[in-house]
Amino acid sequence: MIAMNEALFDPVAAHYDSWYDTELGSLSDQVERRLAQSMFKASGPKVLEIGCGTGQYTSWLLQEGYEVTAVDISGKMMALAQKKIAALQETTPQAKPVHWWHGDITEILDQLETYDGIFSMTAFEFVPEPETVLQKLFSRLNPGGCLLIGLIAGESAWSDYYEEAARRKPASVFARAALYTKEEIASWQLGVPAEIGECLFFPPHILTEAEALALEEERAGNPGFVVARWVKGFKQKREPAAGCR
Repeated sequence: MIAMNEALFDPVAAHYDSWYDTELGSLSDQVERRLAQSMFKASGPKVLEIGCGTGQYTSWLLQEGYEVTAVDISGKMMALAQKKIAALQETTPQAKPVHWWHGDITEILDQLETYDGIFSMTAFEFVPEPETVLQKLFSRLNPGGCLLIGLIAGESAWSDYYEEAARRKPASVFARAALYTKEEIASWQLGVPAEIGECLFFPPHILTEAEALALEEERAGNPGFVVARWVKGFKQKREPAAGCR
């Protein structure tokens, strides 16, 4: 992850993926992934992933045919991602290379190239002054490209869950997280309006998968997860490239 002391995520790296093995973790990941993947289609092959973590989404981006530059501040998280991607590349010979960049996104903004898409999941909760960072990232998009971020939403059952976890364990990574509401995220000024997607309408303490999926279908109350997308327009009047529109 990014924009914090590297040691914050290094201690949890080895057990990070175990969340996805739990029923709650698997179900919430399924819901978040479906939304993010439906909203992200870059205008070309070159994609920057911010906060690649253990490679959960890097794997998907690679399988979608993108050439990924994956950034993360945690060396231990990135090492796990590299193992995951190496195994995937052995069975996917046509996959494009992944370029690994161990660093803090807030410190390397001026070193970035331009990209057809920029993708980030559950990283901007830990980025100071996210609006400013997103503005600089948006300037690195090629025309027609899209910038997409997914965040745990504030003022929700899930933000309450993580804030309680941080109160119980002050050393938790979530003690360092800022959880924004969908209205706050939508207000960030990048020069174009944000398209907001919402999911995770069931609470963390749900009893059954069937009950969770029923609540997800109802979409009542505040979402626990928000995906925001900004699309860069073309300077000349022409048909946009295939992908984000």
